[in-house]
Amino acid sequence: MILFLAVTFSAISLLLAGLLLRLLGAAVFERWRIAVVQGWARLIARVIGMHITVIGTPPKPPFLLVSNHLSYVDIPLLFTRLRGIFIAKREVSSWPLLGYAARLINTLFIDRKNHRDLNRVNRLIAAHINPRQGVILFPEGTSSPGAEIKPFRPSLLQYPADAGLPVHYATISYRSGNPAYPAHTKICWWGGMTFGDHLFEMFKIRQFEATIVFGSQPIAHRDRKQLAALLWASARQSFIPVVNLEETCTTDNPSSSTTSKPLSRELT
Repeated sequence: MILFLAVTFSAISLLLAGLLLRLLGAAVFERWRIAVVQGWARLIARVIGMHITVIGTPPKPPFLLVSNHLSYVDIPLLFTRLRGIFIAKREVSSWPLLGYAARLINTLFIDRKNHRDLNRVNRLIAAHINPRQGVILFPEGTSSPGAEIKPFRPSLLQYPADAGLPVHYATISYRSGNPAYPAHTKICWWGGMTFGDHLFEMFKIRQFEATIVFGSQPIAHRDRKQLAALLWASARQSFIPVVNLEETCTTDNPSSSTTSKPLSRELT
């Protein structure tokens, strides 16, 4: 935990120092930010004992990529392989420390309670995809224990549908290798467990496996709903379940229930 905090504070300090690079142009700071974030992610992966297996080829900028969502661990995991920024719900920006860090790395925030905000965020997606970075989206809208992939919401796929932009997809899965610390309760973050409690429990795992499967081909469609459906169908084919659906109903985790409400702190 001490190493986790030390690495995170060091990354924030480097990002703050790099703000001076904005005087040389936004592109210069963007490259600095991406380098610092990727370095942070790789160090965090080592600190928490995350061994990463990659299947397929990560897309290079410019890109829009969608992925299933299991945990806050997904963010450093994807950052180790991708140069991009995330889309998150607006409430994330108010989190202590992590909210400030999210703003500093140029996360795009959306107000999910205001449907009119979708147009603004779709414009931001278009503006932030460039040769130096892509945009990463969790279209399920919440995290899960990893029994299956929830249907993808099409709301933030309006820009690629209008522009005919092919969308990349990836799937994430975890294995703890220790029956006493099952991945679907100790790594996946869902149900009612608080962030602090979950993080403390995850730190008890000395090491775990993370697998990213990148789709072989991006998918394009002029209708956002059809695009979401095609991406979901392709992602389901490559997804490696973290847990059987039945196991999520019998786990001893008090917050575990496949019908429980998603955490209000989830990334969108």
